Amino acid sequence: MHLLLMLSLAFAGGIVLNLMPCVLPVLSLKIFDFVQRAGNKRSRIFAHGLTFAAGTTVSFWILAGLLLLLRRGGEGLGWGYQLQSPTFLVILCAIFFFFSLHLFGVFEMGYLFTRIRRGHEKEGLSGSFWAGVTATLVATPCTGPFMGTAMAYAFTQSAGISFLVFTALALGVSFPYLLLSGAPQLLRFLPKPGPWMVNLKQFMGFPLLATVIWLAWVFGRQTDIDSMALLLAMLLAAGISVWVLGKWMALHHPGHIRITAALVALVIFVPSLVFVLYRVQHRIPMPFLSKTEAADADHIAWEPFSPARLSTSLAAGKPVFIDFTADWCLTCKVNEKVALSRAEVAHVFSEKGVVALKADWTNSDSSITASLAGYGRSSIPLYVLYSGQGSSYQILPQVLTPSSVTEAINQAVK
Repeated sequence: MHLLLMLSLAFAGGIVLNLMPCVLPVLSLKIFDFVQRAGNKRSRIFAHGLTFAAGTTVSFWILAGLLLLLRRGGEGLGWGYQLQSPTFLVILCAIFFFFSLHLFGVFEMGYLFTRIRRGHEKEGLSGSFWAGVTATLVATPCTGPFMGTAMAYAFTQSAGISFLVFTALALGVSFPYLLLSGAPQLLRFLPKPGPWMVNLKQFMGFPLLATVIWLAWVFGRQTDIDSMALLLAMLLAAGISVWVLGKWMALHHPGHIRITAALVALVIFVPSLVFVLYRVQHRIPMPFLSKTEAADADHIAWEPFSPARLSTSLAAGKPVFIDFTADWCLTCKVNEKVALSRAEVAHVFSEKGVVALKADWTNSDSSITASLAGYGRSSIPLYVLYSGQGSSYQILPQVLTPSSVTEAINQAVK
């Protein structure tokens, strides 16, 4: 019965992930794909939905397998761990940048698959599979309602149970697309394909560019401003390379022109990518929060989290609020903007003498990972409030409001 509850929470959490800012760009692209196929046969549309679900499920299995293997090998990792890798962020930035330029019409991916299956029944199924893979990659920084409990449960169980939970999560992510592809009565509400779709396709490139900006910002926080500038320069080289492809890879050009264009594009892009990755791998890590942040009456006086600082504060009988956060966690950033940066919340912290500790998980940190596990969690956001009377604590909701924070502090700290 407990397993069934956790599977239900994972499934519901997967559905909610579709509404998170991390996944919205892929959601819009997949809806656009359904609009394109609204006039096709039901079986063909459903095949695309199943393929998307397969891509999502396989990707979640791979992530789960890697995570479980690394944890068994002694690595302290949690959900979203791959975004702690600057190398991974560089590659993800390049992928999303390429996708956005494709939507803008700078180049056509069809050039890479010339003379292949025009009018074939399985046309585009690989695209639906990779859309499911992409949805998984961009969903992992987010932890929505229901999902945190299920993920914490998965990481404490056997490999078989863990894979069941991850499968339920993957099915939740792909469920809206399966529903849309399998219900003809819903497809009738989609507009028919037409010239307006060219403008819509181009417009949808902007959410992908916004995702690139976010990923580049996270990369800059993990490294330094010089590395971020190199990343942007690499994206410039990527833009030039795909412009070359779009200009000279069209089928009406002779074969030697197309081969030359492909070689020129590779010569422009690959060295810049290798250079950025080399510099990232040989950099000296620069922690985000190395000293106490300055604060005034309208801002919370955050201090870097450490188990020692927590123990010292509790031994002194002080209430403590811990914010487990990361720059790649959009839910965390929204909570910081909506609730934790409000003046009325800062005043309550000051009046009650609450020690505010920020556990920044932007880069991999074994002490933070271990602390999360101590609270039965493997993902963020996580907000822990100690009353200052012994070691008792309460965990606040994952979605914060100013009133939820102030009420919890007023009730816990008398």
